[in-house]
Amino acid sequence: MSHNPYTPQSNSPGQLPNQGGGASASSKVKGPALGMLISTSVGMLLALLGLALNILGLSLFAVAADQAPTPEFASVVGQGVAGLIQGLIGLIGGGVIIFGCIKMMKLQSYGFAFTTSILAMIPCISPCCLLGIPFGIWGLVVLNDPLVKNSFK
Repeated sequence: MSHNPYTPQSNSPGQLPNQGGGASASSKVKGPALGMLISTSVGMLLALLGLALNILGLSLFAVAADQAPTPEFASVVGQGVAGLIQGLIGLIGGGVIIFGCIKMMKLQSYGFAFTTSILAMIPCISPCCLLGIPFGIWGLVVLNDPLVKNSFK
């Protein structure tokens, strides 16, 4: 008997039809990883700008330090310090997210890639959470795919 080319081919256990191994998983994680990478990079640039403006603002207010302290002055200095702390947290969080996105694209460290998707959605940690939320959700959905999950090293 001859082989029928229209007969579906059997798949190995755990492999879905029309899906390859690592190449398919790599292409699935590429979209959310690049989205998080780009949005985090933009957020980090904005955080750097905010840090520069806060440092400049604090140095300008330090010139006026010879004046008697007023409640308004203390409020402005407090806001500047809070802005510096927020900018530093954004830069550190952004660095972790970028590192995790690179790991995700290389299909390395599933747990870290999963954590990266969650971190991208947290407003105080992610430097650009408005864009990080949809990309983080997309990343979590893709990472929960059994094909993708099994492709990580």
